[in-house]
Amino acid sequence: MNRREPVTVRETLTLLRRWRAQLIAGERGLGRTVTWASIMRARTPAFEGFQGGELALLSLTTLHSLRSQLVAPSLPEVVDEVIGMGASAIAVSGLEDQAVSGSDDARERDEACQRAERMGVPLIALPTGVSLAAIEREVITHVVAQRDTPQSPADTFAAVAGWRASLRDEALDALLTGTYAGEASMLSRASQLGHDLRLPHVVIWIMLAPFAGDGEVSNSSAPLIVRAAEALGSALSAWTRVRADEIVALVSAPGVGASERTDLVEQGETALRRTLGDGGATESPIWWAGMGEVARSPLEVRRSAAEAQDTARLGLLVIGPGHIARTADLGVYRLLLALEKSGDLQPFVERELAPLRNTARKEDHLLETVEVYLACNGNLSEAARQLHLHRNSLLYRLHHIRDLLGHDLENPELRLALQLALKGRRVLEQ
Repeated sequence: MNRREPVTVRETLTLLRRWRAQLIAGERGLGRTVTWASIMRARTPAFEGFQGGELALLSLTTLHSLRSQLVAPSLPEVVDEVIGMGASAIAVSGLEDQAVSGSDDARERDEACQRAERMGVPLIALPTGVSLAAIEREVITHVVAQRDTPQSPADTFAAVAGWRASLRDEALDALLTGTYAGEASMLSRASQLGHDLRLPHVVIWIMLAPFAGDGEVSNSSAPLIVRAAEALGSALSAWTRVRADEIVALVSAPGVGASERTDLVEQGETALRRTLGDGGATESPIWWAGMGEVARSPLEVRRSAAEAQDTARLGLLVIGPGHIARTADLGVYRLLLALEKSGDLQPFVERELAPLRNTARKEDHLLETVEVYLACNGNLSEAARQLHLHRNSLLYRLHHIRDLLGHDLENPELRLALQLALKGRRVLEQ
């Protein structure tokens, strides 16, 4: 078989002509080899798994969305980063002259061109709103077809499956973060991937604690986490996304009543326990999860995702590991979460607990004593047992606490304020 010539940027630029692509810098790099194409993700790291030789695809819309969340650099900085990762060329939608003329983007465009020109890496402008997914598909298909040895059917299937998984991950990331061009385009994009976003959905956010002893989920557990995501996807027909220590699932919920959501929780817990265990075994991950409220449109998915993440975090406090918590399970923690988001929780906690902290004694002893005593509804014998104290020792502590607070713990308003402050402290520590 004759060896085929590698695909170059010049050849790739010809492919992109039907999308009205324009070379705006880096002409001397047109002979560079293109090995793949990769779209900028709607989260950091923006480009993941680069091997070198890729055509990097990004849009100013995504970049602006990420920068509004303070998680993305400027266009010139992105160009530097991508070049440093070994990209052969960079194509940016929304970089055409008429789109940036007279805008704040014009300066960044000029600087990006200068950097690309200096490094000899082609910078290509694409029209606003062009389908980067279609371009990625076209370039990858062409690169695969031009390889010097044909792929086996199994290799071809694996490559297509990997490419499709990448598209699914990118689309779900964009949906969860709200970094997509518009609702109509997101509906179409999800439909092409087999998901009807016109139906109500909920987000389930699963968190996994380190269990490898090195502060990270061990590499050997990665297949287990992937299987858990697959099991969840199968059990709930969910659109799942696996990260290092999280699984995010978008679940269709046509029936949005309490009973239907209870069914989703039970089915999801069963699927997760089959693969991850009950959440407490030492030989498997400790996991916990939360479910957001129903999203009735793509625009509401981001809100459901934030609720699911918060509910998972606080659900660990309320019902422990190995469960999918719902917002209804959080009780008073929902109020405390709202106070945390408003910025009022920390001042409240510090103000209420300050008398117990401004003491030479170790504050943990006093705070723990108050917390256990209140949890036991003032039952001295039970509180002493849980604290491993003699009853007289507990009475001594309570008298000291009363002196520090200036009020007796039998005061109902004081008890309520302390209980809320102690629970708020836990929320702040999560």
